[in-house]
Amino acid sequence: MSLNSTDPVILKKLNHSLTTYYYKWGDVKNTHFDDWWKKHDYLFEEESIRVMNKDDLIEFDNHIILQVPVNQSVSDLMKNIRTVLTREHKLKNNRKKNKSITTTQFSLTEGSEPKLSVLKDVLNVYRLYTDLKNSNDKKGKKFREIIYYFYRTNFKVRTSIPSTLILGSDTRKESQRVNRNIRRWIQWGKKIQLNVLNGEFPGKY
Repeated sequence: MSLNSTDPVILKKLNHSLTTYYYKWGDVKNTHFDDWWKKHDYLFEEESIRVMNKDDLIEFDNHIILQVPVNQSVSDLMKNIRTVLTREHKLKNNRKKNKSITTTQFSLTEGSEPKLSVLKDVLNVYRLYTDLKNSNDKKGKKFREIIYYFYRTNFKVRTSIPSTLILGSDTRKESQRVNRNIRRWIQWGKKIQLNVLNGEFPGKY
């Protein structure tokens, strides 16, 4: 969505994020997801210990670099390494004891438990909104009809339309309620997009 955006705020963030966070993702715009995933799934795997050379770059803030003399016994080395790791772990990760720490390059925001169905609906509405060129189509009844048409043509049953966007019996009040929800979802969608451009998945919104 960001790669297709004309929003100057999005484009400014995009240029930064492509060099800071997503330079390893390659050509996502012109690649089918399944093909892309085969080559890039490693980006979402848990990081492992590796031997580094002096010219290697340190890519993540949640790492420490140890210089280990290999001419000492393994048992002595392990004891000393454990002491260092325990200390650094407490300093760098102020978390509850025994709580797992995600070490993937791209992972969900710490502590977040996003409702994926809600995120999907929010992004569906936000995408419809940003794709529209005519500003008159982005308002009130006209935009509601575009949303309903999208869900009716892309899903088999009407119940696929999010319940919070379905009009009730009192047309005027219900129209106002649904319009408020739509505006809120558009705001959420924009915030999530900006969060992702800052390396947050999905971040606070």
